[in-house]
Amino acid sequence: MLKIALVRGKYLNNFEGQNFILNKNNFRLSGISSLFPLGKTFLFPVIKVPSLADLQKNEIISRSIKFLSNRILGDSQILFGLEKQARKFDIFHSADPHYYYSYQLAKLRKKRLINKLILTSWETIPFNNETIYKKKQLKKYSMSEADLFICYTTRAKKCLLKEGVSEKKIKIVKLGVDLSRFKTVKRLKKNYITLLFVGRLVKEKGILDLYEAFKKIQSPNHKFRLKIVGEGPLKSKILKLAKQDGLRSLVDVETRSYEQMPKVYPEADIFIMPSKTTKTWEEQYGMVLIEAMASGIPIIAYNSGVILENLGESGILVKKGDVGALTKTILDLKSNKELRTKLGKMGRERAESFFDSRKTAKQFEEIYMNI
Repeated sequence: MLKIALVRGKYLNNFEGQNFILNKNNFRLSGISSLFPLGKTFLFPVIKVPSLADLQKNEIISRSIKFLSNRILGDSQILFGLEKQARKFDIFHSADPHYYYSYQLAKLRKKRLINKLILTSWETIPFNNETIYKKKQLKKYSMSEADLFICYTTRAKKCLLKEGVSEKKIKIVKLGVDLSRFKTVKRLKKNYITLLFVGRLVKEKGILDLYEAFKKIQSPNHKFRLKIVGEGPLKSKILKLAKQDGLRSLVDVETRSYEQMPKVYPEADIFIMPSKTTKTWEEQYGMVLIEAMASGIPIIAYNSGVILENLGESGILVKKGDVGALTKTILDLKSNKELRTKLGKMGRERAESFFDSRKTAKQFEEIYMNI
């Protein structure tokens, strides 16, 4: 039986974790996280160890810890006691090479204290996370000691190739969702259209663009409601704007656990993902996009990052930052129920073909056995 450690520190979660439900007869997978990871419950056993990242609850403290850690260590995601797990697993599957715990594992791999090291690389912007010398140093070291890189997109693979990683050491695996949980259901008839946004409430996710479009489409002839699921620094601003514009009763902002999300999507008529691109960030995957497709909801999205790669032709793409085009597309789709139904079916079919977490788990089993 192969023993696998999925190392994710503070970012251990079930939306990625659902792809690692392996055959228990051949594999024993455990997660390794910080003391306070993203998820509260997990689909597999988890080993929790202290991390500086656990101290980042207060925004001011968080910024201070990140600033000092990046310059002294290279990253705040150090896992104290990770080295004690070295002999307990056959394969360590870590996250991106710029995380400190990936560097910790790379040092153990260099000393042959662990057998195999796999890194999952989400990054799609070449040479990102290298502006600070210490961070660049640990990133390069981690990359040099990895036995294999897993990329969830072709765009991420191209990024690694530009950074000098051999193509022989890269495999692409499409991250999926549990299609028995995220599924199409019959929607209740209502006299309004619900627009859904799911994600962090930050500028780069385009939430302010969506609100602006939502504001423009309000009229006696067009009945819309906006449902926002997420947390972030722009939450109070959105609520304030909605109150000022007399739209507060039509805007719902809430937080849901990942376990509750399959019930959220069926409440919506159109899913909107207006993610933008900055110098250091772009949409690297968009799990909410996959969840919306699996739920059979028509999708409108900005054409940025990997959105086109994952969405294909099963949604409508708008030029990023073009609020006017976003507004028009929402109105056009609202008026075309047949197209909404067609796009919803296309999304579900695409999810079944490419984004089934059970199929992804089989791919991971094969990779682990081969390595």
